[in-house]
Amino acid sequence: MIRHPDGSEAPPLPETRFAELDAAALGLEHGRISFMEAGEGPEAVLLMHGIGSNSTGWRFVLPALARRARVVAWNAPGYWLSADFAAEAPAATDYARAAVALLDALGIGRAHVVGSSFGSMVGAVMAAEHPARVGRLALLGASRGQRWKPEAERVRMLAMRAESVAEGGMALARKRWSNLVAPGTPEVVADWVRGSLAATHAKGLMRSARASDATDTLDFAPRIRAPTLVLVGSEDRVNPPEVSRALAGAIPGAVLAMQPGIGHQAKLEAPADTVARLERHLF
Repeated sequence: MIRHPDGSEAPPLPETRFAELDAAALGLEHGRISFMEAGEGPEAVLLMHGIGSNSTGWRFVLPALARRARVVAWNAPGYWLSADFAAEAPAATDYARAAVALLDALGIGRAHVVGSSFGSMVGAVMAAEHPARVGRLALLGASRGQRWKPEAERVRMLAMRAESVAEGGMALARKRWSNLVAPGTPEVVADWVRGSLAATHAKGLMRSARASDATDTLDFAPRIRAPTLVLVGSEDRVNPPEVSRALAGAIPGAVLAMQPGIGHQAKLEAPADTVARLERHLF
């Protein structure tokens, strides 16, 4: 049993499981998508990870929410053991379609969606484009994507992404982990963050980065009808609080909540507080 400094406990992660999707219809190189799953019940929750993460980043949230619902933590196309998109620059809507296809494969008609960072962007797009499939929505360290930024900043961001992963996941973990957490984060938490980053594949990350570059989540926000929680750490340097504030203001009825002293990885930095907030919102 893993114990967090805040007292949270997590059992060993579930086995990685696989579903077969229609590769040709979804634009995938092949049809395999991987995920972790726990819990059962009439309600379902889909957990969607960030651009340098995967299903292991939900090690505390997944089992906690599984006490109340069937919980699926996907590995987006190009992550963990999921097939990549065939195109080098898939759209955010392509990731959302893949998520809906996973729900179809698992026999889930409607799920609450919890997205972290890049996963929040995909979750918001999914809620706007496929409203019947999303119950409630929670966006952690919410991303607007990059299209709203000046061209020079977008070019710099894509170059930074490419450089950071050019030497593989281990180098990515070594170079980027400290940007994702608040100063003073305990070393055990840093290890979990580095572990998720280390599993990242360059091809999958760069496809996600290009999807983010072409997206502004505010384009989709006004069409979201799912009750939405936007949760952000006061020390988030990746997607600072003003990004979450703009998104919450654009999503009808959304609630914005701040986690003091927390960075971009609330699900690992402060799992007890994050789980409590999610449970109140989702159930």
